[in-house]
Amino acid sequence: IIDLPTGFQPMSDESGRSWIVYNGEIYNYKALREGLLERGHTLRTNSDTEAIVHLYEEKGPDALHELNGMFAFAIWDEGERRLLLARDRLGIKPLYFREAEGRIAFASEIKGILADPTVPRSLDRRALADYLTFQNVFGDKTFFEGIKVLPPGHYLTAQDGRAEVREYWDLSFREGVRDEAEAVKRFRALLDESVEMQLMSDVPLGSHLSGGLDSSAIVLRASQDLADRLKTFSVYFAEKEYDESGLIEEVSLLADTIHYDLLLDPTEFPKILPRILYHLDEPRVGPSVIPQWYIAEIASKEVRVVLTGHGGDELFAGYPAYIVPYLWEVWRRRDVPEAMQILRSLRWRLREEGWKRVVGLPLYALVNRELARYGHEAQFDDQEREALLVPDEARRLGTYDPRSELERVLARCDAGPINRSLYLDIKTYLPSLLLVEDRMSMAHSVEDRVPLLDHRIAELSAQIPGRFKIRGLTLKWIPRRSAEGVLPRSILQHRKVGFLVPLAEWLRGPLRGYLEEILLGERAASRGLFRPEAVRRLVRDHVMGTRDHAWKLWSLLNVELWHRIWIDGDGPGTEAVASINSSAGMA
Repeated sequence: IIDLPTGFQPMSDESGRSWIVYNGEIYNYKALREGLLERGHTLRTNSDTEAIVHLYEEKGPDALHELNGMFAFAIWDEGERRLLLARDRLGIKPLYFREAEGRIAFASEIKGILADPTVPRSLDRRALADYLTFQNVFGDKTFFEGIKVLPPGHYLTAQDGRAEVREYWDLSFREGVRDEAEAVKRFRALLDESVEMQLMSDVPLGSHLSGGLDSSAIVLRASQDLADRLKTFSVYFAEKEYDESGLIEEVSLLADTIHYDLLLDPTEFPKILPRILYHLDEPRVGPSVIPQWYIAEIASKEVRVVLTGHGGDELFAGYPAYIVPYLWEVWRRRDVPEAMQILRSLRWRLREEGWKRVVGLPLYALVNRELARYGHEAQFDDQEREALLVPDEARRLGTYDPRSELERVLARCDAGPINRSLYLDIKTYLPSLLLVEDRMSMAHSVEDRVPLLDHRIAELSAQIPGRFKIRGLTLKWIPRRSAEGVLPRSILQHRKVGFLVPLAEWLRGPLRGYLEEILLGERAASRGLFRPEAVRRLVRDHVMGTRDHAWKLWSLLNVELWHRIWIDGDGPGTEAVASINSSAGMA
């Protein structure tokens, strides 16, 4: 993306002592290069890669604190006989590793490690429990037993036969911004600077445009800085309640972008889903991966880099579930003015957001422990999971509880209810969302950039009190205030939709045959993981319309497809695993 003629890898410092392989972009690399030159370094290229390895030459692992960007890299220090693996602060770029028999294998994709035929392929039962419960995988686990993901904001050093993982960055929630207007001003300035920095590219660049607040603000800002018209990309659905094409068109016209979109056809999905899971390497999060795949596909025909709006919801309270800790915080503070503001805005919020979000969600949280404490409802609760798994699998899982991983994260944050909820999502859900986005874009040779996840914006969020992030039941208050006078009211007042997918309708309609073929066939039944009668009951109740099990069935579908691709070895592309396009190595 930067310095295409000379930025070849692996690359060394001038002495040949330290060598780097690297995936990502360092947005402040020009300033870093200037400092290196002033301090006497000899630079042979114009790439950001070279800046990293020379900075390591000076500071060792402390060089990580100087980097502004998204990155996953490995540096071999010949003098120290030491390997350094490092990942960016918020987990925009993935990095996996496996330790065995005194060796470390590492790669930017799991399939890079699996290219070694001696690596065993077996399911990590704790990862499966995480996924069935919360449709996510927590900590350093992956679906592959023995293969780990390096957590965001961490680095690994391997030396003298020992490997050690250390954290180099974390958010500290200290309310240093006491004035709402100051928070808005600082957010706007940092976002403007981040967008400007991330526009650097030696290849064509565009942007996602969803019709939401974050992507719209980024498109408006980026279009002001570019000499040529910005190209924007989106997908839409035939189902009206999921369609934001009107808002997308409004922003595109306002920013004068060249817009490309695609109507999703669910009849294509049986062909696409195995390809998606092959590129993902393992199941992660929900069906939003489907529109992400198609957006990457249409973008790849026009550009090589896209800006996205990811991260704003997790940093500034954009999800409806954050209403629950917000109300608790208002009650705990005995905040009478804010309570009055809630009452004044209630009628309008009910009309805009709906009864289910504004009233139903907080009431449901009173009886749903997971939603109240973690902001996410369990897809399979403990009883449902036990009824789903065959007895041997339930026994192998033992007493492991996925909630213990969430509790471990919560124990590290002593902020108020809203900011604790944000911290939990930043540490658990955001990395998985970013992993999915990276895998879908890279499958189409497109690089995603995330201006809202400049670490300085994340650190600013940690200084802003929770009471400034939601006001009068309005989510994401600071970004909305920042966009006033820039974005139309229709965008500012629009309810959060995101990449919602009409999955329930599809599984009862055009995908019903595919669902029944995959989950009810002999192959799945003989796998010995789930009770066939439990799966049949879930499918039957859903397709008959008596219950909505769409997200449960999505999880089961992904688990079965994962087994077929990675354990059975008959998935798309598996014949080419040995020649994948992935940064991989041995030490």
